[in-house]
Amino acid sequence: MLPVYSISKPFLAQAILELGLDLSSVIGEFVPDLAGAYKSRTVASLLNHTSGLDDYSQLTEYNQAVANSEPAWAISELLSRGEQLSHHRIGFHYSNIGYLLLRQAMEIGTGLGYFQSLQQLVFQPLGITGFAEWAKPHSAVPNYDPAWVYSGTFLAQPKAIAPALAKLAKHRATTLGLAAGLIDVPYPNTGFEQPGYNFGFMTNGNPPTEVGHGGGGPGFQLMAMVNTSTWAADVEISQTGDFDQATAIRALKARLA
Repeated sequence: MLPVYSISKPFLAQAILELGLDLSSVIGEFVPDLAGAYKSRTVASLLNHTSGLDDYSQLTEYNQAVANSEPAWAISELLSRGEQLSHHRIGFHYSNIGYLLLRQAMEIGTGLGYFQSLQQLVFQPLGITGFAEWAKPHSAVPNYDPAWVYSGTFLAQPKAIAPALAKLAKHRATTLGLAAGLIDVPYPNTGFEQPGYNFGFMTNGNPPTEVGHGGGGPGFQLMAMVNTSTWAADVEISQTGDFDQATAIRALKARLA
């Protein structure tokens, strides 16, 4: 088993959709006692990273603590430290803080923990297997506390990642649609000709011809993708440290074509 890191985000996004939260409502309606910097962001804007929130990777002390293999801070401490960041971003700006708030809304909505919530709302209904909870250090990533991934993540059998993402993408296409929440991502050299982001998926084109997500952290870098014409899917996985996501996207597009 290996960590999927942020490849978990499409599954969390789907869980939020399955809960039926009003996408135009602010997250403070579902997560009590949030600071002013966080509580007024809408669910929809959190899902597609347009809420204006910054990312906790910008905290120097966060990166130092992870590098020193320290235990993760409590969520309350992370959010308190995160208030010092600039939360006035315009347009698409990737924010793990935003997905942490969605995770909290999911857990409150189900009364369950992170992985158990995903099991109930997404994995079991879609017949997804090969994933496992990652709540404590694992031999795949020694001396790393997975609680540092505040938006949530899990472990997966490598061969389970692509089929699971394909099931999720096909379900989204036949329900809400893959264009729901879709916005342009104004970044050059992503590997996509027309990069975008919808509710939890990195996308190419409008309507999307490919959807997927990347993930990375100590020990592993990954990119998984689904061709929306054939529902074929594949994943690139690296442990070398020289992983380039744009190169991985181009390789996956070529294989899946």
